[in-house]
Amino acid sequence: MTEPVYKFIAAKKQKQLLDAIPLEWRIQVSPDQPDNLTKFAETCGILTEREIVITSNYDAVGLLEKVHKGEYSALEVTIAFCKRAALAQQCCNCLTEIFFDRAFETAKKQDEYFAIHGKPVGLLHGLPISIKDSYNIKGVESTIGIAANVGLIEPESSTIVDALEAQGGIMYVKTNVPQSMMVLDTENNVFGPVRNPYSKHISAAGSSGGAGAIVAFRGSLVGMATDIGGSIRVPAYANGCYGFKPSSGRNPYYNIKGYWTAGEEYVGILCVDGPITTSARDLTLIQRAIAETEPWNYDPTCLRLPWSEPKLGNRLRLGVIRNIPMLEPIKTIFNDYVAKVEAAGHELVDMDMLLGDDLAKNCGDFFRLDGGDFLIDICKQTGEPLTQAVLDGGLYPSEGKGIRELFKYTEDRTNWQKQWLDYWASTKASTKDGKPVEFILMPTQAMLPRPKEALASNATVLMWNALDYPAAVFPVHTIDLASNDYEFEFAAAKSEAEQRIESLYPADRQASYQGFPVGVQVVGQKHDEPALLAAIEKLSQLA
Repeated sequence: MTEPVYKFIAAKKQKQLLDAIPLEWRIQVSPDQPDNLTKFAETCGILTEREIVITSNYDAVGLLEKVHKGEYSALEVTIAFCKRAALAQQCCNCLTEIFFDRAFETAKKQDEYFAIHGKPVGLLHGLPISIKDSYNIKGVESTIGIAANVGLIEPESSTIVDALEAQGGIMYVKTNVPQSMMVLDTENNVFGPVRNPYSKHISAAGSSGGAGAIVAFRGSLVGMATDIGGSIRVPAYANGCYGFKPSSGRNPYYNIKGYWTAGEEYVGILCVDGPITTSARDLTLIQRAIAETEPWNYDPTCLRLPWSEPKLGNRLRLGVIRNIPMLEPIKTIFNDYVAKVEAAGHELVDMDMLLGDDLAKNCGDFFRLDGGDFLIDICKQTGEPLTQAVLDGGLYPSEGKGIRELFKYTEDRTNWQKQWLDYWASTKASTKDGKPVEFILMPTQAMLPRPKEALASNATVLMWNALDYPAAVFPVHTIDLASNDYEFEFAAAKSEAEQRIESLYPADRQASYQGFPVGVQVVGQKHDEPALLAAIEKLSQLA
């Protein structure tokens, strides 16, 4: 029986990806390696001692301080991260495109500029930045996990790429995504699954699983990603990183590739782009750098939102959503962190996850508008089937909807957005100074990420996409089984898909989470990104 065309395409593409890694950077990952691979790059012998320091000892802000003082060149930093990204790919299968030579040329030009002018070309001068496969780069493919897209060279870069490069960001790799990008686990028929660096028994999540994995591995300090239903925040949570979803209109989104019919990405729930990083201040760095390029002048999806310096008091007014049926150890970890926040003098007001399930369903209604027809049609071109993750996700295939349903979903969402504005404003009745809460603190998820598909319920993240509020995830506790008495609870399987996930756990489930950083989520009001990021920098110090 003849093999489907997509399998030949996938094999050729995977070989192309391997061939892009220099032979001297190739490795064999032994089955005897520890389950946690976050320190693998430091011990495998590929990196020099100086390269280990460059890739291990800094966040992006700290590294750029060294580069902009001339202590490190852009080229040596780029080589170091290209090496570590190559290791990340071989350990975690987190990449789809590798273009190291392009990055080396960019870095050399930056070093020449620095030597002549004595200053960097921009805020991000010398910083290698990994980008999600849906970001287009002129002359590079954007396969987005679909075989029919292999070999199609993109004629123009996404405007977000132009903005980052204008500030000195160096593009060098693209990161793996799930088929359809509407799945909270990263696996496709072209490249296969992404492995979480913390454990092979923990999902790398999705749809930005490749971005989360490479940042957790420190093959990148900044992984640019997208979020329409948790696709930045859930991978950041599952990979122990910092992740930020802005409101729509804050960052340029023009010419980012999707699997939908062209134009559909600008209707309904709007997808946004943002960073996954290793620190809170790196989130601010990236957002400030983008804003300073004034993207509203060249991207029609952007609003005129100049960066502003927030004026936060020492004492924040925080709404706290904790009446969620959390499983251990999430419940204890979250409550312990909330206690630290209160002990630091911040004011807490209990709030509800108002309309959470309605808002989550509203997102699903928008996502199903075309029933998955475009995805199914493009897969048929090469005989490619839908992945099990897409089928388990329940979005596609489904019955498509029409213009009347679009109007109804929009009306519902707008009404619920109004209810949330009123609800947020009503918190002034519960604060000491009579002003509404500034931000909302809540769990990212009610449970630990699982071996596949990170969560059983997505309302805790999805509702903020429907409301179009900015939100961020950051780690607050690292599980140490040797020094702490943890309780672990796991949700009972309720479906065939859940049973498959349950079967992937090892006999000792708890052991998989040794060293795993557990995060929380903070939400701000629409287009209040500078203040929210400042609050995150403050709150992350209490972890």
